[in-house]
Amino acid sequence: MIFFKKLQKYFLFIFFLITVAIEIPIVTVGYLSQPSVSDTIIVLGAKLIGQEPSMILRLRLDEAIRLYRKDYASTIIVSGAQGEDEEVSEAVSMKNYLISHGIPAEHILLEDKSFNTYQNLANSHKIMQENNLKTAIIVSNASHIRRSLIVAQNLGIIATGAPAPMADNAYLTTKQYVREGAAVAVLLLTGK
Repeated sequence: MIFFKKLQKYFLFIFFLITVAIEIPIVTVGYLSQPSVSDTIIVLGAKLIGQEPSMILRLRLDEAIRLYRKDYASTIIVSGAQGEDEEVSEAVSMKNYLISHGIPAEHILLEDKSFNTYQNLANSHKIMQENNLKTAIIVSNASHIRRSLIVAQNLGIIATGAPAPMADNAYLTTKQYVREGAAVAVLLLTGK
């Protein structure tokens, strides 16, 4: 019995070390990433409420608007498909939000086929190639930037990150970081 208790403590300690090793870079990259002037801004999708962007998605879109207005890029790619419980695609909702905030429609490129981060970036990369766009700024919430940049690098996208603020809600923020920790672990093991 003593052996199993020691073994359990050992495994808990190893789990703790792995968690810290994964989460610290997520937090660090998410808060220290700085965008560089690029050809385009890629805004990664998130949940909608009806046809409207959720709070998390609005934070991402507001960051893209800020970057666009400061001339970091002249186009914005909005990326996200329509989920089963969504009335329109995330990309369409994002485009409508951007237009309502003064971004010209002709500067917004739609990618509405992707259901996850890998697809967001792979499909956005195709749009970049079709439009002769060489560099990108990836906009997502701070917890998501590290994984997004790893995926972009794996796909051959020259990109920097622009972390949007996290939700002003401790539960949502904790949930996002835990989810990202698991997703980064899977990414490191599988490459996707």
